[in-house]
Amino acid sequence: MFRIAFLLFLLACVGVAQTLFVEMKATTAPSVATHQQEACTHYISPTGSDTNSGTIQAPWRHLQKAFDTLTAGQVACLRAGTYEPVGTYNSPSYRQTFSRTGEPGNPIVIRNYPGETAVVRGEVVIKGSYLKLLGTPTSGGLVFQGPLGPDASGIRGKGASQVWLDRCHNVVLDHVEIRNNDFHAGLYVSEVSDVQILGCYIHDNGRFDADTDAMGQHPLNVDQGIYWAASSGTNRIANCLLEHNRAANLQLFAGSGKITGLTIVANTIVKAMNSGVIIGKGADGNVFGNNIVSMNSQQTNNGQIRLADDASNNIIDTNISWGRPTTLEGVDTSTLTGPGNVVRNLKHVDPLFVNYSSGDYHLRPGSPAINAVLPVDSESVDIDGVRRPSRPSLGAYEYQSTP
Repeated sequence: MFRIAFLLFLLACVGVAQTLFVEMKATTAPSVATHQQEACTHYISPTGSDTNSGTIQAPWRHLQKAFDTLTAGQVACLRAGTYEPVGTYNSPSYRQTFSRTGEPGNPIVIRNYPGETAVVRGEVVIKGSYLKLLGTPTSGGLVFQGPLGPDASGIRGKGASQVWLDRCHNVVLDHVEIRNNDFHAGLYVSEVSDVQILGCYIHDNGRFDADTDAMGQHPLNVDQGIYWAASSGTNRIANCLLEHNRAANLQLFAGSGKITGLTIVANTIVKAMNSGVIIGKGADGNVFGNNIVSMNSQQTNNGQIRLADDASNNIIDTNISWGRPTTLEGVDTSTLTGPGNVVRNLKHVDPLFVNYSSGDYHLRPGSPAINAVLPVDSESVDIDGVRRPSRPSLGAYEYQSTP
């Protein structure tokens, strides 16, 4: 009897040990990309109908239907194809507007169906909160694509961006692509808090075939990749590729108010027609670190990174700023009036991309970006979902010694 009781005790101990081991594994598991963890609860298809129930067998047709219907914790998956708004092309109605709200830890999610690519046309305006827009670029994607009209006049009535986050909070854009907007910005952010832009690809936005518009503005100055206006709270742009936008790839400029609480980390910022990054009017107390800013100012003589206007108390730490001619390297402060900005650990060196011309911005062996991150801030994985080591590389792509 004693032997049986002892055996039962041993088995119980083994069970407890196994449970503890599983819990330890769970708490020490590496950070990985979370794209595939959002299970679909509703479905949208270009061949669907908004009078349907939203199941996979009877999907909705328009993104606006999901915007008007979903509640906290629900996930709408867009099947492969192109999605047009109900409104008229080249008019203010050519848009979809999200005004609902999810809950803390339980957002409303819009994503592509796994393994398929959904292309959303028309302006997307986000005025609600606790929303996640989620893409899966390695096996499909969620793409927001312009233009909003057929001409290059830049009439404000048709919209000022492809995706506009306005007076919202707790919104995440995770691995989405924003491209080919024809006026002002691929992504425009105004009066937000607690917004995260993660692993996104924002490129080729702006009027490349125009020198001036109907309002006398030059697209080279106003058509940004990301235009970030007033904000507060804790905001983040990380692991993004910003490439070949008409003006700056990223501009911080608040017409009124301030831009605070923004961390810009581990991004690759290349081939803009104007500066790669402008930290300008109203920017106060933000962090720009561990980025590669290279070969921007393709049509100007402006610096790769510009601190301008009354920008104050910003930290620019551990970045590569490289270009040709060499006079465009570094940080340009020629128009800066604000105090307290700190620039340190800046490298003026070729980042050695695998193939800059063809757009492969992974790092070659010997790149000065490899293992160069200092403890400003860092990401646990890169844009591809590759785990970063204890001493990561600069930019959106972690160096891998073997493909």
